[in-house]
Amino acid sequence: MKRKPMTYLGLMVLCILLSNQVLSQRTNVAIGMVPNYKTDGFGATLSLNYTRSSTDYLQAAVVAAFSKEQPNSGVEFPYEDYLFNLGYFTTVLSAPRKGIFFYFGGGPSVGYKHINDGNTEFPFDALEAESSFIYGGYASFEMDFFLSDAFSLIIPINGYYHFNSDLNDSMLLLGVGVRYYFK
Repeated sequence: MKRKPMTYLGLMVLCILLSNQVLSQRTNVAIGMVPNYKTDGFGATLSLNYTRSSTDYLQAAVVAAFSKEQPNSGVEFPYEDYLFNLGYFTTVLSAPRKGIFFYFGGGPSVGYKHINDGNTEFPFDALEAESSFIYGGYASFEMDFFLSDAFSLIIPINGYYHFNSDLNDSMLLLGVGVRYYFK
């Protein structure tokens, strides 16, 4: 049963690859998918980019990050972050003939932190944390390596800070994924 989502994702990627023309004109809209590494966990980011000019773009992203908190060696509990980010990115370094671009950007981040499956009782008294809505900001450094006119390999490094989070107000996500530029 757990293989069905991966099968559907594989079929979707295969359909996109087969529909890609060998050489196509890039447009100003792109979608990206990045699996992420997080301390004691993992995550995934789905982003939509709108290129304003040859040096900057706007990004809307949905992030889901899952991990476990371990306040002492005998106890651990799960928590998840579900975020929506809006950002502005600008080119830091580029080599267009080689298809290499480095971007820096960031913006506001809002979401929901789901702690301990919604349970507020912990087997120890050292922590008081409840699931709640969170808000803050994020900064990101992205490396973009073009594989073809329609696809590129992206390596984002995202740092988050949420002001009102009861648990781990800062978070770092590292990932490697692909970006598809619509025709």
